[in-house]
Amino acid sequence: MKILISAGTYYFIKKGIKYSETAYALQIGGCKASCKFCTQSILSKADKTFLSRVKWYPVELDEISHYLSKFARFCLQTVIKDGFEEEALEILKRVRTKGKSVTTTPVSIDSLIKFKEAGVDYLGVGLDTVKSLWDYVGKPYTFDEYMKFIKDAVNVFGKGHVYVHLIVGLGESDEELIGLMRNLYEIGAEVALFAFTPVKGTPFENLPPPPLERYRRIQMIRQQLAKKDIRLYFLTSGCPSCDRPYYNESPTDKDLYNVPLRDLKWYSRSE
Repeated sequence: MKILISAGTYYFIKKGIKYSETAYALQIGGCKASCKFCTQSILSKADKTFLSRVKWYPVELDEISHYLSKFARFCLQTVIKDGFEEEALEILKRVRTKGKSVTTTPVSIDSLIKFKEAGVDYLGVGLDTVKSLWDYVGKPYTFDEYMKFIKDAVNVFGKGHVYVHLIVGLGESDEELIGLMRNLYEIGAEVALFAFTPVKGTPFENLPPPPLERYRRIQMIRQQLAKKDIRLYFLTSGCPSCDRPYYNESPTDKDLYNVPLRDLKWYSRSE
């Protein structure tokens, strides 16, 4: 079975350099959804071996499973395609890591239970945007279907074990975004923040990324809603050991939207 693995995970397998305690994987084949910001979208003309600005490499899962076991967590990103739920479950069963995460669009409660039985302890949900921008952004399903799915996922995996991905900079107001985050925390979910990243070949390639100052404000409010250490509001938000290194920025950028935990000392000195 072939999957795509992120550049950082690939370099560990090839050179033994571990950039993260999480191994990142992506289902192969592209996505049938029409999200206008996404390289995997059916609308995108971008190289399907990219997700955001990160390069992903095709590999045979059975050939790398030994290397994946050396990571603390395995994180699988799904795409909407025929049989993606069954394929995701098979991938998760073949991986041996202490922690497993899967990020998905709405699936059945039966699939959620099977994911949990396969060792998934954290679920990611790509909600991405607010209700008023749903059709503009091109999201699949409906906003209300996503919200129901998030509630179902919290019931299956438990409070604090469902991370809802939100993208800052798609045209939403601060008021809408903060209200949505507050609602998500009230139902027992967590929020993982991303900065909109324009990528060539996508319908949104000419939109600007959000100002860093605005992103920092949203990060701080997210940290307050999560009741976590406010001094660390600029760190990457997500499942345990997640850092998504340089997903939203270039390694040459001085100011990072999401600072990986491993870079905390370096980043603090540069401020």
